[in-house]
Order: sequence, then C-alpha cells, then structure tokens
Amino acid sequence: MTENKPPAHYKRNFWILVADFAFFGIGLTFIGPGTVIPSFLNELGTPPFVIGLMSTLQSACWFLPQLFAARYLADKPYKKPHILWPSIPGRSLFLILALTIWLTGARPSWLIVVLFTFTIVGFWIADGLASVPWFDFLSKTIPANRRGRLTGVGQIISGSTGFLVGYFVEWMLGQNGFAFPNNYAALFFLGFVMLAFSFVAIALGVEEGGQVTRKVPSWKEFFPQLWRVLRTDHAYRRYIITRQVYGLGALASPFYMVFALNQLGLPSKVAGRYTSIGVIGSILAALLFAWISERFGSKRVIQIGIGVTLLAPTVALLSPLLFPNPTWLAWGYGLVFLLFNASMSSMMPGWMNYVLEHAPETERPNYVGLTNTINGVSMILSAVGGVILQWTNNNYALLFGIAIVGMALSLPMTLALPEPRHAP
Repeated sequence: MTENKPPAHYKRNFWILVADFAFFGIGLTFIGPGTVIPSFLNELGTPPFVIGLMSTLQSACWFLPQLFAARYLADKPYKKPHILWPSIPGRSLFLILALTIWLTGARPSWLIVVLFTFTIVGFWIADGLASVPWFDFLSKTIPANRRGRLTGVGQIISGSTGFLVGYFVEWMLGQNGFAFPNNYAALFFLGFVMLAFSFVAIALGVEEGGQVTRKVPSWKEFFPQLWRVLRTDHAYRRYIITRQVYGLGALASPFYMVFALNQLGLPSKVAGRYTSIGVIGSILAALLFAWISERFGSKRVIQIGIGVTLLAPTVALLSPLLFPNPTWLAWGYGLVFLLFNASMSSMMPGWMNYVLEHAPETERPNYVGLTNTINGVSMILSAVGGVILQWTNNNYALLFGIAIVGMALSLPMTLALPEPRHAP
C-alpha cells in the first residue's frame, strides 16, 4: 500500500468510519462524560471524591484492557469481528441504566450510584477491548495522510449535531424538561440509541486480512516483547514519558463542571449550554487539527493541543475575575469547555496517530495496547484530584494550578520527539 494508491474499499470504509466516529461522538454528547455525568452524580449528592473516581474509571477502564486485547489479536488477520462483539454488551448497559432510573425514580440513590458505576466500568472496558482492533482497522483501510480529514469530518458532523444536542440537554435539565431523574434517564437512553447507530455503521465496513505474527504469545513471551519496545525504541519511550507528564491535566478535568455548580453557584441546566459551547470548540479544533495533521504531521498537533489544554484550567481559575456579572459568568465559563473539548480534538490526529504512524504494522496492536495501558495507569490522577479537594476543603486553585504546571512541563518535552512521517 502506498499513499498514492488508497487501499481497496477506501471510499466505503472512509464514510463507514466517519459515520461510526460521528454517531459515537453524538452518543457521548447525550451522555456527557464531562457535563451530564458529573451533574447527575452531583444531583444524587455524590461527594467530589466519588465523582473524581468515576472519571478515573471512565479513563482507566478504557485504557487498561487494551494490553489484553493486543496480545489476543496477535494472530488475528481480521479485526472487525473483535470490534463488534465487545460493543454489544457494553453499549447495552446504558439502555439498562436508563430504564432502571426511569422505573425506580433513582431510589435508593446509593443503589443507582452502584449501578451507574457498573455501567461506566462495563461500557468503557468493552470499548477499550474494541478500540485496539478499531485502530488497526483504521490503519489498514485509511492511509496516514488521510486520517486527519477522516477524524476532522467525523468531528464536524458529530459536533454540528452535538451543538443542537447541547441545547436539547439544557432544555431537558431545565424547568421545562422532564422532572428529575427522568430527564437524565431520557438523555442516557438517547445516548444508547446513537451508540447503536455507531455499531451498525462499523458493522458495514469491509476488511481485508492483514499481516500477523505466527501465534498468540504466552504472557511469559509477551511481557519481554513489550519491554523490548520500551528499551530499544527511544523515540517511543520519549513519547510515553511526555504523554504521562501531560496527563497531569487529568487532575482537573472531572471537576470543571463541579466547580461551576458548587463554587460559582451556577444552575445544573448550564450542563447543556456548556455541551453546545464545547461542541463549537470541537468543530473548530477538528478543522484546525485535521489540516495541521495532514500538512505538518502529528507532532505539531500534539504541541498545539497542549497549548490549548493549558488554557482550560487557567480560564476556570480566572473566570470570577473575567466575568464579574452573574449573567456573564454563566456564559463566559463556557470558554472552559470550549477549550477543553478543543484540546480533546487533538487526541486522535495527534497523540494516537503518532503511535499508528510510528509502529511497525505487525506490532501495531502491541504499540496501541501498551500505550493506552500505560495511559490508563496515569488516569488514577483523576481520583487523586478528588482526594486533593477532599483534604484541602475544596481548594480548586491548588488543584487547577498543579494541572497547569504539569501540562506546561510537557510542552518543551515535545521538542525531542521526531515526526514519524519524516522518519526513516
């Protein structure tokens, strides 16, 4: 395969992946990992530590299983079946959650929190297992110099729709929407519907067999293979270290919404407004990062993405000074979510595409699994953020300050990273 000659079924798979990417993004807009979920837990009276732990579970449960998936896929030339099977039970959990909340009135609240935790863990573990073959399917079917436009188009479609969804969420959580907790049950159900459409889209993809190793290695053989990658691949090792330092930003990310509700006194319905504002950030950033990725490569996307991410906790801290009027504050604080969502748009064309371009084809699942498992370990920082708030009597200035310093340190570290597209 060359960049001048796209692989077989390129056009079909391009639009299949765009649809999958877009519907998945729309589904997460209804579910709202950074807005709706913290708001729902806050309504149930959940303490900040548990809210931070929930964010940790969302990330860690997606990242950590990928090492197991990478080993399992070593001798599998076809990856699509292994995208589909974990997705069926994982995505169905949101349907069960929505029906349970609707039928029980979210009572008792402790039981709903337990069920919610089970849903989050199950969904993200299933999606984590499916993500390794998904990335391999993407790499086989879409050339590196065209992945930027794919993620860009997918984010624009999901973002444009998500902008409208955000205002629907604001209406649903406001006085004119369903009463609590049916408003959240409806949102989780609609999220499930969009995730189901995403599943149908990827099921329609066409895959050809790829290169594989001869057999699935035993764990005794597999771990030395991973260690060899870390020990001998110096560029990859620098990438991993940089990514973990950047991950200090995870300290703050679960608490932007909680800070708005409990410290700034904003109403819970702003979760919908901030969802729409965040979508604007995603759309604008998707256009920018898609162009940068194709024109300059994934390294430049990473650098600009770090700079954008740095601004989110900075604006959160300064928002009471920047927007002294309560009405201005309710709208101006949305800049935090605009910046945060914009930075998230750098993950696929930046951090993830760096690994896909750098890794040899036969070892790509190992690289993806190892990268995301290490990232999952670092995601414990989200729970640490909750501990910091608990021990310091909700000192958000300290929490956001630590996140800012960590991300600032990662920016000069990117200078030592080679651009994989230009490497021999």
